[in-house]
Amino acid sequence: TFLKRKLTNHQLLSCYHLFNSQSAANFSVPGSGKTSVVLTYYEKLRLENKVNAIFLIGPKNCYYSWKNEFIETLGRDPKLNILDKKFSERVNIYKNPVKSEIYACHFSTNSNDLDFIKIFSSNNNFLLVIDEAHNIKKIGGKWSMAALELSKMSNYKVVLTGTPMPQQHKDFYNYLDFLYGDNEILSAKDKAEIDILVEKKNLIQASTLLREKISPFYVRVTKNDLNLSKQVFNKPKLIKMNPIEEKIHDAIITKIKNYPIKKYHENKELIKKIRRARILRLRQNCSYVKNLITAIPNDIKEGDENLTDGIANLISSYDERETPAKIEYLKNFIIPIVKKNKKILIWSSHLKTIDLIKKHLILENINLEIITGKTELKKRDDIKIKFNDKNSNLDVIVANPQACSESISLHKACHNAVYYDQNYNTAEFIQSMDRIHRVGGSTTEDVHYDFLQYENSVDEEVYKRVFEKADRQMRVIEEENIMFDLNYNEDDIDDLYKGLKI
Repeated sequence: TFLKRKLTNHQLLSCYHLFNSQSAANFSVPGSGKTSVVLTYYEKLRLENKVNAIFLIGPKNCYYSWKNEFIETLGRDPKLNILDKKFSERVNIYKNPVKSEIYACHFSTNSNDLDFIKIFSSNNNFLLVIDEAHNIKKIGGKWSMAALELSKMSNYKVVLTGTPMPQQHKDFYNYLDFLYGDNEILSAKDKAEIDILVEKKNLIQASTLLREKISPFYVRVTKNDLNLSKQVFNKPKLIKMNPIEEKIHDAIITKIKNYPIKKYHENKELIKKIRRARILRLRQNCSYVKNLITAIPNDIKEGDENLTDGIANLISSYDERETPAKIEYLKNFIIPIVKKNKKILIWSSHLKTIDLIKKHLILENINLEIITGKTELKKRDDIKIKFNDKNSNLDVIVANPQACSESISLHKACHNAVYYDQNYNTAEFIQSMDRIHRVGGSTTEDVHYDFLQYENSVDEEVYKRVFEKADRQMRVIEEENIMFDLNYNEDDIDDLYKGLKI
């Protein structure tokens, strides 16, 4: 009765679990409405005089999302107070009575100000929330230790992450220690037993033991539970490189090809690093040649005959000589979509590329905004609100996954995403897909994803690798219980190198 916005059935079940647990984890998929569940719990506790505010620790992207969800769920302004400001201003807040219903800070701020925040907490009754909690999974990490220490100051705690799939079993330890502390849901003996099983490669046994211990203490909603519209992954658009792009790509390929592989085992780690750098440069080139402007001089100093001053000059003067073939394709692809009054989210991992896309699309009279790590939080929120308004004239957002893949909802008016390029971070990729496929907007119209790739380039190999990993992760995430990815391995750069058509 105290909610402005009605909860869905799966959100009600999550609330019921939280009401009965007092402190719990929610590992539901991104876009399922975890924030609304926690706010409902907060309101119940507040009305029972058990808490007087939320203390939120998370990535900076999430702050304004919490404010907006608070208004939509509870019908009032929480007067969000962001603590990532001057130290003197923060200390002044810690010393005074609460004036807001949400105090938000980054993991690093919590770590740096821990003693002050503990005093602040002792003078108040906070619902303590860790959003995107995979940031505290590292055993003994600075952020993790600070969160665990602060957890002692509150009786009501929530851990949230939509990407809980561990790369190792111990990734879950901190979540439970944060929530239940001395109650030891996982005792030192349990952890030792699990670690020994893992060491002996008895991974299924270790997983079974861990699940038995933790299953009552978390709730999960899978993507299938949400009954959302279909995600349509269109076949990648294969594009032929323009001459200069191709010439530079071939020069970098030749450099890798000529590396003395027979000495691989003598210099295994060094060679891996070098190859990783070459693959990065191929990716930079396939996004926008001028991304290489800082990398190439170092190669020249190394005296490499394949990357000569001629290539360096082609890179430095690239804009006067050529426009990337991808840019021309992108314009021709998105203009008809925009003319149908449909909004588009464009992803790129490279800042120079994002600026280039902006420059060319503005020339086509397309109204757009960019979101990168440099974009101020308030500006990001303003862009998000405008983009989510179906009647606004904001047609396109160009964003990089590092700044925009977590905690930003862009689904209310957008059903089209274009990946101009991709990086290897599969968790970021899954998160980025979910920006436009979420509860509260993605129920009727299908969501379309398109990928731009250069023919016979590293683009095709990266896409294939990321999708293999994403498919494996999504199968794991969709299981009724959290399963463990027993076949997880780091990206094998050598395999990627072998996949290139050279």
